[in-house]
Amino acid sequence: IYIHKLRFEDGGLFFADYSLIPQFATRIHQLEGSIIGMSSQRGARAQVQLDGRVNDYGQSKIEGEINFFDPGAYTDMAVLFRNLEMTRLTPYSGKFVGRRIDSGKLTLDLKYDIEDRKLKGDNQIIVEQIELGEKVESADAVSLPLNLAIAILEDANGVIDIGLPVSGDLDDPKFDYGQLIWKALVNLITKLATAPFR
Repeated sequence: IYIHKLRFEDGGLFFADYSLIPQFATRIHQLEGSIIGMSSQRGARAQVQLDGRVNDYGQSKIEGEINFFDPGAYTDMAVLFRNLEMTRLTPYSGKFVGRRIDSGKLTLDLKYDIEDRKLKGDNQIIVEQIELGEKVESADAVSLPLNLAIAILEDANGVIDIGLPVSGDLDDPKFDYGQLIWKALVNLITKLATAPFR
């Protein structure tokens, strides 16, 4: 199979996570761009260039190379989300840290390389003017000193800028991308609380 070019005009993507209570959902709309060179030939790499809007005010950009028929063999993608409304992430913050998010803006600059099923990722996370809200009952919530971590991480303008590298083996039976990110974040906050000046 070989597809020279797929072009997107005013397209949309919808993502929902029904495992959460309340459920999480978001959409990318006004999706524009192209995927060039999709092929089932062994080792083939397609070029991806997509831009869109996220919910009301956010922006998204996805670009890079990927083997669509075997992404574990080769993926080199950069994904950028700008100006995301953090209140929509309350289903995640409630589940994992037992707090609502009352306000804040989020930018994610994610770069992922996968080669021979080995993943290396670099997550640049920028949070602006975050305000945590009331507690939420959750059996999965980890007790973390979030208010202290926010106070330490914020600059004078209320901006938090975190670099969070991750790596893993996709063939490891215990590999779970969400847990990988969560563990890295928990480790960071725990270190901040125990040795803030370092």
